[in-house]
Amino acid sequence: MKHVLTYLLLLCIAFNGTLLAQSTVISGSVKDKSNGEPMIGVTIVVKGTTIGTVTDFEGNYNLQVPQDAQVLQYSFIGFKQQEIALSGQKTINVMMESDSENIDEVVVTGYGIQKKGTYTGSVEVVSAEKIEQVPVASFDQALQGRAPGVVSVGSSGRPGAAATVRIRGVSSINAGNDPLYIMDGIPITAGQFSALNQNDIENVSILKDATATSLYGSRASNGVIVITTKRGKSEGRTTIQYRGQYGLNTIARDNFNMMNTAQKIQYEEELGIKNYTPEEKLALLKTNTNWFDVVLRDAFTQSHELSARGGNEKTRFYMSGGYYFQEGIQYRSDFERFTYRLNLDNSISDKANLGVNLSFGYEKNNNTVSGGAASTNVYNPIFAARLLNPYLAPTKPDGSYNNEGFPFANPIEQIMLNENKNNTLKIVGGVFFDVELIKNLTFKTNLGVDFYDYNSYSFLHPDSEWGRGYNGLINEGFRRNFRLTPTNTLRYQFNLAEKHDFNVLAGQEIISNTNRGFSVGARNIPTDKLRVLNVASEIDSWAGDGSDYTVASFFGNMAYSYNYKYLADLSIRRDGSSRFGVNNRWGTFWSAGLGWNIQEEEFVKNMGWIDQLKLRASIGETGNYNIGNYEHQSLFRYTSYIIESAAFYAQAANEDLTWERKFKANVALDMAFLRKYRAKVDFYSETTKDMLFFVPRSQTTGLGGRLENIGEMNNKGFEVELDGQIIQRGDFGFHLNANLSYNLNRVTKLYNDLEEIDQGNTKITLDQPLGTFYMARWAGVDESTGKGLWYTADGDVTDTYSDAHRVLHEGKSYLPPLTGGFTGTFSYKNLQLSAFFSWMADKWLINNTRFFTESHGMFASYNQSVDMLDYWKQPGDKAVHPHPTYQDNEFDTRLLENASFLRLKNLTISYNLNKDFVKKSMFFNSCRVYAQGQNLLTWTGYKGIDPEFYGVTEANMYPHVRTITVGIDLGF
Repeated sequence: MKHVLTYLLLLCIAFNGTLLAQSTVISGSVKDKSNGEPMIGVTIVVKGTTIGTVTDFEGNYNLQVPQDAQVLQYSFIGFKQQEIALSGQKTINVMMESDSENIDEVVVTGYGIQKKGTYTGSVEVVSAEKIEQVPVASFDQALQGRAPGVVSVGSSGRPGAAATVRIRGVSSINAGNDPLYIMDGIPITAGQFSALNQNDIENVSILKDATATSLYGSRASNGVIVITTKRGKSEGRTTIQYRGQYGLNTIARDNFNMMNTAQKIQYEEELGIKNYTPEEKLALLKTNTNWFDVVLRDAFTQSHELSARGGNEKTRFYMSGGYYFQEGIQYRSDFERFTYRLNLDNSISDKANLGVNLSFGYEKNNNTVSGGAASTNVYNPIFAARLLNPYLAPTKPDGSYNNEGFPFANPIEQIMLNENKNNTLKIVGGVFFDVELIKNLTFKTNLGVDFYDYNSYSFLHPDSEWGRGYNGLINEGFRRNFRLTPTNTLRYQFNLAEKHDFNVLAGQEIISNTNRGFSVGARNIPTDKLRVLNVASEIDSWAGDGSDYTVASFFGNMAYSYNYKYLADLSIRRDGSSRFGVNNRWGTFWSAGLGWNIQEEEFVKNMGWIDQLKLRASIGETGNYNIGNYEHQSLFRYTSYIIESAAFYAQAANEDLTWERKFKANVALDMAFLRKYRAKVDFYSETTKDMLFFVPRSQTTGLGGRLENIGEMNNKGFEVELDGQIIQRGDFGFHLNANLSYNLNRVTKLYNDLEEIDQGNTKITLDQPLGTFYMARWAGVDESTGKGLWYTADGDVTDTYSDAHRVLHEGKSYLPPLTGGFTGTFSYKNLQLSAFFSWMADKWLINNTRFFTESHGMFASYNQSVDMLDYWKQPGDKAVHPHPTYQDNEFDTRLLENASFLRLKNLTISYNLNKDFVKKSMFFNSCRVYAQGQNLLTWTGYKGIDPEFYGVTEANMYPHVRTITVGIDLGF
């Protein structure tokens, strides 16, 4: 039954205006543009009046309008409003186009699509316009703040770097927390999105609760992100579009205020590190180097894309080719990408279809050391720039690199002499075929491939400080991953008595993944002109590995709707994985969801201001198998001892190892009202059981421990989303979308009845969030002695640090409980201004960089923060820092900072040229010009380089960039 609710609700306004004596009758039909079916209950009104009607059950209408009427408005929930000017015509036929931002949008769910109005699951849809043309290389970075319950944090500003994505918190300690990514029905590897063109994406569906995720079974514990790419259209014509943009990248935030030459000389003399003569001091003062300006630069970015989209009733196609280049703000850190996509749909007959989805991406990266274990290594240019004194010059007067007086290698020289690069070929493709076997029974088969080749190359120049000890060093590596996923489904849809709608799905799927890699290093390079392995005279290292895993699955789903009023979804999946022991290789996962479209009830239908009022709830269980491929097996490792091959026992078997299981419960209310506002709130609780946890063993066994199913964790919270056209006055409008999420993480069970596990700066504690900080409390400076002070665990004050002073800082975790974003869009005629903000609250980080730049004497000979000038000098001083000679440098709460932030993530101003004017060119049919800024402003109390970092400790990360671009979109 189509659109019955809206039809009944709108009848009350069908003829609520008084017609003028002189009038004209306009008639016509309204159809759905996507499928050509008549639309029931579409509202047609004379603009600026209350004169109107609605379409009947055949999609037809008749409307008597005043002779002075100028415009008719056509509107329907879930479709874009249309305005048609009256110019004497008596018949107007309209094709309504779906509005992806509205309440009854189509969402891609487990192995199919459904209307949100009949779906009981928790799904967020991020439409194409929110992520298109955003100047980031990896689309997952564009998700930040776009959907409630989704955290997407870029821990590096390096070009092409992936984001860390979490859906409804962290649910595992030792197994993976990444969501499952599906693109056009094909599972793809997390963290490898830089080789994909985000402008090819039609929308992203984020599946969160049990109903939405359980059909993916053992892979869906951390949520599912379903990517749908653009497809052809059956309008009989081809549209061609060019998109291009150019821009400038600069550091987004640099609030580290390091000492200049005069300050550093003063600091060194006060501490007695050096005693300069007047002549030496005068010579040093001639140089005042900001080393950040040396290792960083202003960089440019550009992108170009040409796409074609079209087809007819038989064949539809979408194809695109793209080029993207981003110069890194660190020298020798560039990203370049070439992409190609082809989506082809062909109707073989009225009952059979054949299609192809194919994506090629080739990317090239130049890299400098920037994070991980190297974050506090002077090989990292950011760290080197912090520590080098300002009176050191990077180059000599003749332009050559300077190394005189340097405590370590000149970083800019090392960057320019040495190479570190890689390239990746990424192919994601699939072939599908579907056929209607009998009426309403459809069989579909899909063969998907996720493939990549990765090559790495590094060269340490024999003349460089880093490569001199090897007399030149070359390392090359190669890795190939191939995943094959055949999927077969049967879908049966039927209706009983025009009230009971059934949609039944049964399916089978196999995942087969193979990974191989090797690397080799060689030293003693005779000349830097020949940078290949075969010129080296000595092998330095070699390695090689391979692994495989398979998953076999059987699943089923039934969706039921009674008169669009009462809804039910039931799912079950049976998975077997090679990653688990033979005793527990198979697992069963399930879900049940219920929905109630309250607006269909008689007691609500008379409330004309309510467009939608829907209550939904779900429960179910999903799994997590994101561990290594052989964790359940008894393993030996092979190495060499002296010069002989050797093997040693490295891992104990656990044939009972099995999935983590997450029990999910969700209750939600969706509401739309006054035809321009909508709101949604979800309450959820998710408990991880049989948690995959590395349980340590006594070292006398020769093993560190093994992975076991033990421990529990809970995430619960709520999500709120608001959306509405706040102002619409003639040609001026303001639209607001905002979302907020609150997630409370709790560890509820550990192994061996433990109540806590010390992890250094954090502690896993029962009934506390994961990542809760465990540190000694800094008590300031003793005014009489200048010594650093700490609180003991009992609250007393002492001038001697001890790990025994550490206490748990409840409520302070690196996992932010509050996250969200909001977008305000102003429009006036063809001009639009959009501002998107993202934020996180109650997020905490250890600022590890300050351990070195405010070192309390340990690194006093290196450059220090200006804040270090405020140190204790004599009794009675109320100083921030103790006297540096005490070297009171510890990981205490002095370094623990509130990293909550509000960031103006994107600001875009655009103008769509008048179509009639553009068409006069006889070549173009649309033109949009725009300028945008990414990461323009950040408000935070965090003193580090950027608060947008995922982890416990931040140190010398590659800075996020502020990008200003101008662009043009041309339609042919």
